[in-house]
Amino acid sequence: MKKTILILIIFTCFSFKGFSAGTEDNTSWDKPDGYYKAKKLIEKNQFNEAVALLEETLKKSQYQKDADILTEYAFGLRKIKNFKKSEEYYLKALKINPDHKGALEYIGELYVDTKRINLAKEILIKLEKCKCEEYSELKNYINKAN
Repeated sequence: MKKTILILIIFTCFSFKGFSAGTEDNTSWDKPDGYYKAKKLIEKNQFNEAVALLEETLKKSQYQKDADILTEYAFGLRKIKNFKKSEEYYLKALKINPDHKGALEYIGELYVDTKRINLAKEILIKLEKCKCEEYSELKNYINKAN
């Protein structure tokens, strides 16, 4: 009986490893360690390091269709002011998941950063229905630019 309980406890602990706040798709348990390490680097404003780590991750074809990984990569690129490549990767993420709230918010912010406020407002309209944090964040970002 004790062995059964111990096995259940161990199984329960390891079965939730991959669930992480901030992911949008249902494959978060398939994320590589590089994704989680990059997110931590981004939280510390170490964008160059995060971008390098995500570039390595994206060399593996199975991760090139992961909207969360593409969004984090694009975010890091935007923070180091590589706007053209950042936009390319946000658009790739949105092609995979057109409703990805993080990608929508961040591409909206990129549009503000690149003085394309009208495009940012179009993205804001897409987020309006979700009544989510991403909508509020983008709205505030747009308002600060005006």
